[in-house]
Amino acid sequence: MTHSPPSSGQATDAAPATTTVPDGADRPAASPAPLGPVRSWLAVAAVGLGVFAFTTTEMVPIGLLPAMSRDLHVSEGTVGLSVTLYGAIAGLFAPVLTVATRRVDRRLLLLLVLVVFVAGNAFTALSSSYTVLMVSRLLTGFAHGVMWSIAASIAIRLVPPDRAVRATAVVFSGISIASVVGVPLGTFIGGLSGWRAAFWVIAGAGVAILAAAAFLLPTLAPRAVVRRAELPRLLRDGNLRIATLVTAAMVVGHFAAYTYVAPFLEQDAGIPSDWVSALLLLYGVAGVAGNFAGGAAAARALRATTLTCILLLAAAVIALVVNGRWHPGTVVLLLVWGIAYTALPVCLQTLVFASAPQAPEAATSLYICAFNISIALGALIGGWFVDASGPSAVMFLGAGFSMLAALLMTRYRVARPDQP
Repeated sequence: MTHSPPSSGQATDAAPATTTVPDGADRPAASPAPLGPVRSWLAVAAVGLGVFAFTTTEMVPIGLLPAMSRDLHVSEGTVGLSVTLYGAIAGLFAPVLTVATRRVDRRLLLLLVLVVFVAGNAFTALSSSYTVLMVSRLLTGFAHGVMWSIAASIAIRLVPPDRAVRATAVVFSGISIASVVGVPLGTFIGGLSGWRAAFWVIAGAGVAILAAAAFLLPTLAPRAVVRRAELPRLLRDGNLRIATLVTAAMVVGHFAAYTYVAPFLEQDAGIPSDWVSALLLLYGVAGVAGNFAGGAAAARALRATTLTCILLLAAAVIALVVNGRWHPGTVVLLLVWGIAYTALPVCLQTLVFASAPQAPEAATSLYICAFNISIALGALIGGWFVDASGPSAVMFLGAGFSMLAALLMTRYRVARPDQP
């Protein structure tokens, strides 16, 4: 499957087209019914809230591990697998499930995914054993992979083409806001009323988001129907292959370092332990700003913005080690890290759209697969380095992978010579 890539300065939704499917039927891509500007952006916000809810439910067990461990009579490490396997399932099955649902109206698919989300969190809250917990988490993990694959492609169909990157930024702001608001709030509710109450509240939020999406979203016929056999062919495109490799290197590097940022701050930067949670909250707040700033910059100069964010992240991580125990410097550099990293999902998703406009959801599913597997790989490699050489060593490791991502990014081709 070959194509001429569009300008990489903005996200490009696939033009109405047809793709031959196994039974030989061609399906034209229909445009959604026109929406007013207010309703369009409210619909985009509803999709972003869906991303917020999924990200919250993925990560909230981290703050509830002790309570869940005691109640289910297993170790905290065993409960922690409910986070690790959730992410792995979401990543590994995203391409398969995206292809399997290729003929389903995207509005209907989003609603079905949210129904599974609500059911999965309700089953988690009702879990009578660790086995039931894991089944419910894996069920939600399957839905998570589909949600990530379709969320941005739905959002950019709801707004004019020149607002596509901004819509992508709104959707991905759900990730940052979940870190700042969702996970801490879920942890607070769990401490106040028990860990099960936290999942009941998340399920209730899912019902509200489901209702909003059902009311606001128009019918969205599937676009660019892709067969399973075509997924490997997508990676023959040089730009999509580079975008996927950049994502993998960047995410491995970030999570190798960030997973162990707390021990680094305490042991090597000399930050008092009771400051760490506040600093990580500031990191998350800076991330929300970085998400929108990155989206605005990517709309003008995608490759340059992506490369700048990668290099800025690498520089901030190295500078944290060099900075030593000067606390004001540590705070500033941590905020720079937060801004640089959280701008990258918007940039990387836009790279994927620009690289495969004829199959945006299938390409996104490959991106999500690389992203989620790289999270687990980064945390694993980082753990080896921390155990062997300490927290500062893992910071250099993260910076090294970031530099590899920057080198790969220089190979990304732009469509026009006037693009950066």
